[in-house]
Amino acid sequence: MFKRKSPTPKMPREVKISRNPWKKVLQGVILAIILVTLGVGAWVGLSANRAIKKITADGANKSSLFSFFGDLNSNIKGQSEGRTNILLLGMGGKNHPGGYLSDTMIVASINHSDKKLGLISIPRDLWVPIPGFNHAKINEAYSDGENNKKTAGSGGTLSSKTVENVLGIPIHYYLSLDFEGFKKIVDTVGGVDIYVEKDIYDPSYPADDMINYSPFKISSGLHHMDGALALKYVRSRKTTSDFDRSRRQEQVMSVVKDKILSLNILSNPKKVTELINILGEHIRTNMQVAEIFDVWNVSKTLDTANITSKVLDTSENGPLTSAQDWRGYYIYPRKGIDKFEELQVIAKNLFNTTASDQSNARIGVLNGTSKSGLAATVSELLSGYGYKVAKIADAQTAAEQTIVYDFSGGKYQALAKALALQLSAGFESKNSSVSGIDIQVVVGKDYIK
Repeated sequence: MFKRKSPTPKMPREVKISRNPWKKVLQGVILAIILVTLGVGAWVGLSANRAIKKITADGANKSSLFSFFGDLNSNIKGQSEGRTNILLLGMGGKNHPGGYLSDTMIVASINHSDKKLGLISIPRDLWVPIPGFNHAKINEAYSDGENNKKTAGSGGTLSSKTVENVLGIPIHYYLSLDFEGFKKIVDTVGGVDIYVEKDIYDPSYPADDMINYSPFKISSGLHHMDGALALKYVRSRKTTSDFDRSRRQEQVMSVVKDKILSLNILSNPKKVTELINILGEHIRTNMQVAEIFDVWNVSKTLDTANITSKVLDTSENGPLTSAQDWRGYYIYPRKGIDKFEELQVIAKNLFNTTASDQSNARIGVLNGTSKSGLAATVSELLSGYGYKVAKIADAQTAAEQTIVYDFSGGKYQALAKALALQLSAGFESKNSSVSGIDIQVVVGKDYIK
């Protein structure tokens, strides 16, 4: 009565599909991943584009979203001449009393030929002529520029011109960061673990209103710091030196960079967006977008273990001196107001080394007197001239005369003798060695006299 239906020819194909039920699921997952990736990329890209338009607020930005990826043929300014100089500015910011006065001014120089990095710290109280304005402390240049953008361009532009005139070197780029941005960056990465080398007590640390004081105290040892504590750590200077402060600034920023890389924060879209938005609100630069990426790529190749640091200071053998009169407290060249020749020699020869200036030598400074802080004072002097001070401590026994010991087996003997001459000290060559030290300076009582 009933005829059996012939098997449909499609059956084998249906059986084949049924044996691989995950194929469509896998296709769907792959499609979803692609869509999510594109969505996240678009969101991060749009956030970055908005932020970069703010960061490059002086007309350096391009309007296209794709400019975020940069011009592959871009060259960094100064690269063909072998050296790029970037002015780093730190300040309170628009919501801070005196927020456009530069609290920190450092020229970061990249030596392209040997991948070296040099830093020149400029004291904020240096009395200088500001182009288009009167004489003032150098930290006022940024404020003058921000308050007179039609004539000065911007705070960063005017600060760059001022520093160029003082140091006699071109400032190719500037980058400014306010205090709030610094704190937010540290908090966004979850804080930082910082080893404090020595106790710090600053009874004159300014309160938020910049009128009263908010004493700052921290003990030596390892500390986990949030943004607020890290800011105090890098700003405090009343009971330590400007060199110590610069070293702390380098220390914290290095730890922040390492933490960003170690935690793969750059692969976390949410964290990347947070950081980008922070940068957009709190950083300003005259770099093109492509130049930002180019400088970043070059920075990853630099020898950051051997940074040349010059602090323009008022130490006994430093190039500056200080005074106080109708201008308040201010700093100026020892040779006279506006006589910046010595500063320009230091800046232009930042990377020049001679046979007697073997800057890789590790120097230890021991205090052989009862005067507290003398080793740090001598260390600051030596560091300001580009020497690498690796250790500061008290000597186990008192010393009447300052002596320079050569523990390098003769490798740095010329440098040790030059230091002895500079410090009016004795000299001895040692056959033994001290861990981590090539040259040891023991400061004696004669140094005080």
